[in-house]
Amino acid sequence: MIKLMIPGKGVVALEVLVLDFNGTLALDGNMLESVREHLRRLALLMDIHILTSDTFGTVKRQCQGLPVQVNVLSSSNHTKEKADYVLNFNPDHVVAVGNGANDQLMLEKAFLGIGVIGFEGACTSALLSSDVIVKDIEDAFGLLLKPQRLKATLRQ
Repeated sequence: MIKLMIPGKGVVALEVLVLDFNGTLALDGNMLESVREHLRRLALLMDIHILTSDTFGTVKRQCQGLPVQVNVLSSSNHTKEKADYVLNFNPDHVVAVGNGANDQLMLEKAFLGIGVIGFEGACTSALLSSDVIVKDIEDAFGLLLKPQRLKATLRQ
């Protein structure tokens, strides 16, 4: 768990990390090695879930051996499916990270939505639904591994 006092918002306990795969953690279906190391470090603090349409069919192979739960989306409405997934938990303890149109509601429902511009750019609706925008996934992980950065960004 990542516990943080945010002036104007109170104490928050972040327990679940929900991540988009392609465009957020991976480029063309391939995850960067640095992402793997960050996931291992964050798994000591939070439960990690990866939600994906699996456009390239690589997510299970790319996540093999990582301390994450992979969920390949199966409905005809991936935007709603991702948002509903967040609601399986107490959304007040969820961080969601994504970049695409189908991440918009997931980012909105989570206590903390982090929009990543990253490899593929980002959908405007996803960015507008985010609490924080970062230039890449490394910066998103940095916010979670060094939560005082979040405090500085989110204080009111």
